[in-house]
Amino acid sequence: MARARPSAINFYPTPDRPIPKPILFGAAALAIGAIVVIGAGRVTGVGLAGTPAVATVAQRGLALDERPDGSAALLDARSRAPLITVGEGEGAFAIEALRNLQRNRLRKGIDSAEPFVLALKADGRLVLEDPQTPQQIELRAFGSTNIGSFAALLDPAREENR
Repeated sequence: MARARPSAINFYPTPDRPIPKPILFGAAALAIGAIVVIGAGRVTGVGLAGTPAVATVAQRGLALDERPDGSAALLDARSRAPLITVGEGEGAFAIEALRNLQRNRLRKGIDSAEPFVLALKADGRLVLEDPQTPQQIELRAFGSTNIGSFAALLDPAREENR
């Protein structure tokens, strides 16, 4: 019967082979340095990325209607008219984007009755916003086809200025 050989290299500390003090001091210095840099960034704003505050040119309220049969519809929040409808197991980018925002609301325990906002910003960006949370989805990150699906929902005749 083969007997297990004791390993010549231990990858964990033992009472007779503790972690060397210079390594512990280096790890502590690295942790403290990271906390100081993060704190300085939060206080001064240096190094932090954020969405610029830009005026809204046009907007439309959108609501998501999840139906018991597994289908879903994207509704105009004001008229409740269906804009996009998908069957069970199907998907459309616009509906999936709203489902993502809806899940975020559920996780945070926020009422889901408030509509989402599709906004055209003064700099030309198309943004899907959740007024209940600070979450925004920059739609240009998803390509021109998906931007087009949302741009078609933004009816210029129903512009509302904020």
